[in-house]
Amino acid sequence: MQSERDTEDQTPSGSATVALNPDLLLDELRSRALASSRAQERLTALLDAVMAVTANLELSEVLTRIVRSGCELVDAKYGAMGVLGPDREHLVEFVSLGLTEDEREAIGDPPSGRGVLGLLIHDPRPMRLRDIATHPDSYGFPPDHPRMQSFLGTPVRIRDEVFGNLYMAEKQGAPEFTTDDEEILVALAAAAGIAIENARQYEWSRRQRRWLQTTGDVTQLLFEGRGEGLAMDILAKRTRELSQAQLAVVALYDEEDDLVVKAVCCGESSDAVERAKDSLGAVLHKGHWREIVTAREPVLLLTRPGDLTGDNLSAEVRHLGESDLHGPTALLPIIVGDDEIGVLAVAWAVDAETFVENAVPLLAALAQQMGLALVAGRSQRDRSRLAMLEDRERIARDMHDLVIQRLFATGLSLQAAGRQTQAPTVATRLNEAVDELDAAIKDIRRTIFELHRERPTRELRAEIVDLVRGYTESLGFTPLLVMDGPLDELAGDLEADVVAVIREGLANVARHAGAASVTVRVTSDDDAIQIEVADDGVGVPSDVVESGLDNLRQRAESHSGSLTLRPHTPHGTTLLWEALRERD
Repeated sequence: MQSERDTEDQTPSGSATVALNPDLLLDELRSRALASSRAQERLTALLDAVMAVTANLELSEVLTRIVRSGCELVDAKYGAMGVLGPDREHLVEFVSLGLTEDEREAIGDPPSGRGVLGLLIHDPRPMRLRDIATHPDSYGFPPDHPRMQSFLGTPVRIRDEVFGNLYMAEKQGAPEFTTDDEEILVALAAAAGIAIENARQYEWSRRQRRWLQTTGDVTQLLFEGRGEGLAMDILAKRTRELSQAQLAVVALYDEEDDLVVKAVCCGESSDAVERAKDSLGAVLHKGHWREIVTAREPVLLLTRPGDLTGDNLSAEVRHLGESDLHGPTALLPIIVGDDEIGVLAVAWAVDAETFVENAVPLLAALAQQMGLALVAGRSQRDRSRLAMLEDRERIARDMHDLVIQRLFATGLSLQAAGRQTQAPTVATRLNEAVDELDAAIKDIRRTIFELHRERPTRELRAEIVDLVRGYTESLGFTPLLVMDGPLDELAGDLEADVVAVIREGLANVARHAGAASVTVRVTSDDDAIQIEVADDGVGVPSDVVESGLDNLRQRAESHSGSLTLRPHTPHGTTLLWEALRERD
């Protein structure tokens, strides 16, 4: 028999109904509204994080913002981004937040990808742990590492490639990270992959511009005729900076087919600069260098501590400057068509193997462009030299056929007039005028010889020695010659001026000084060259005609230099000629 309550709770159709508790229903609605509000807040926070991550194109800043956003989204005390190396097995970069500088120093080297961190490398899927230490693959923490228990990690992908992993540790206010935390971190990682790709593309384009700028700057120097030495110095310096290397060397083949070091850049310390200077002009004589160039392909040599370097090419390059004994060394042939120009060599620190892989293609392209620039610069220089020689030939021909012949005819006329005059004073003056014309003709002929003079086929040092010895007969004694500093790789016009200054200085001593001794001192460094001709003669008279000295002064000023004539102690004259040195 049914009770009265049972009868009242039954619907006309006979089905039962359940009485709803208004308080429970209100709590459920409130819970759902709160969850919806929290989800909306987290979504908004995620969108804010994505905007923050994508707001900058500097890769280092992007990585830092990703880690910071991850910590804020999942309430993690510690966060990190591990970047995978080319071998896809180890971490080559580790960006962390939450640790103080003292804690970082106490921990030491950042992790390379072992233990729990390594699990994400070999199995790139999201992972949550309540306690890191209890995991069977836990490697443990190094000494002085802060306590970390809960863990959340997820891979960061760029298209189908795993760029690295995002790690969170120590959930604040809870014993472990939740599934919601995992989902929102995975969503952040997806957006992070896009931001990283954009930053990498920006970094790549910026580096490309810098490489192209280097090519343009060096090419301009070669076309301006500033000399190959200066251009190769700039090339070595920029190459070292752009490739983040310890050492960059440029070696070019000379006329004797020797591979000669033209530029070395290995740092800015005084020891590094001096060592680089000492290596200039060194000949890379080992037979394998020719094989490297003729192979026409970049070569990357890898040596590690413990390897026997011996006499290999990597050791030969590294001994030219200040660098680690071991590490990656790239050898880039500089070639154009069938022409073998030289080699660009770059050496990195021993721990730079992961970086080199991306640098070698850029270096190979740079070497190719430099080959074209060198050939074009040399061709332009040859054309300019040919035009200059043709102009000199024309001037010399006009001086010989016109000026000298006129002076010679004038001299004959004066001699004839001198024989016909009855006045001794007039005859003497006419004979003196004839002597001056003879001297002028000799000066012009010497100038014609200089106009015909091209770059000497022998070394400048040997030419100066022969020139000074050649004045022994006219002086009555052998001049003292002192040469200090390098005299190779001078520009062709500067070499001609050096010879002309020494010849003119000795000729003046032989003609006017009446000296018993004369010293010729040639001093040169990387910046300037100085010539000093000092005699112990009668000194320079006050009424001396300075036409020859004006010529030497103009030669000095054409090289941003100067000419000084001063008394020599205790008696005599010192001629000091200075010019800035420009290397070919």
